[in-house]
Amino acid sequence: MKTVLAAALLLLAPLAFAAPPKFYAYCVEAGVPGLKARPLGEQAKLLRELGFDGMGVALPVGEEFETKLKLLDDAGLQAFMFWININLAKTTSCDPQQMAAIRKLKGRPATVSVLLVGLKPGDPKGMEPSVKVLHELGEVAAEAGVRISIYNHANNWTESVSFAVEVVKKVDHPQVGFNFNLCHWLKVSGTKDYRRLLRANAGKLFVVTINGATIGANTWTNGLIRPLDEGDFDNRQLLATLREIGYRGPVGLMCYGVPGDPRDYLARSMKVWRKLTGSAP
Repeated sequence: MKTVLAAALLLLAPLAFAAPPKFYAYCVEAGVPGLKARPLGEQAKLLRELGFDGMGVALPVGEEFETKLKLLDDAGLQAFMFWININLAKTTSCDPQQMAAIRKLKGRPATVSVLLVGLKPGDPKGMEPSVKVLHELGEVAAEAGVRISIYNHANNWTESVSFAVEVVKKVDHPQVGFNFNLCHWLKVSGTKDYRRLLRANAGKLFVVTINGATIGANTWTNGLIRPLDEGDFDNRQLLATLREIGYRGPVGLMCYGVPGDPRDYLARSMKVWRKLTGSAP
């Protein structure tokens, strides 16, 4: 029963996008007990072979930057999303290495997603340091022509998307927006209707990540994070909302904790994506 809706979506006509969003994957082979993830270069080649446009990776700093970006370039993939952690309990300024790496992203269609950690969700003590750090990041991002986006993640300071939106408003920087990560939305906000929030803040929605999901599940693996052909969450409705509000960014496929052969579940997810968006192989 958990795959009935996902299967039914394949029978519907594709959504009428003027141009289908670019599609990328991240956290492939991460969070699976006992599994050692294959090297980044091999993952990149697999994603390109299966038709993905890009990949999301942790922001490399120092000597790793050129090495990791070259692996993606050689595979013909764009790095659409990078992520960094900022501990609000320990810092009130940006890491110089992270800032240097962001400057090197100039010319790439990238967004740097920021996970704000170190404090309980919504703790008022985090507002002042977060606004300061995010504004600094926004200035560096403006120099590089990229964007900064607050990552909503369960148990982080900004686990709530609506709270992340409030932080974005306080930062008030054109390069700073917010993520909508489906699995974490479901974990934190459950069955609340996301459409009104996205419609009201469409201009600041910088990153969207999706996956198959079982509504009401408490686990990530085989629950809130599944391949696109599994689960009962209506991804078609989410994509229709993105089309309605004029979202023009790429869409990421969250793969954290998905068990099995990635060639299999990534190919199955790509099949659903192409059906939903009308994108050609």
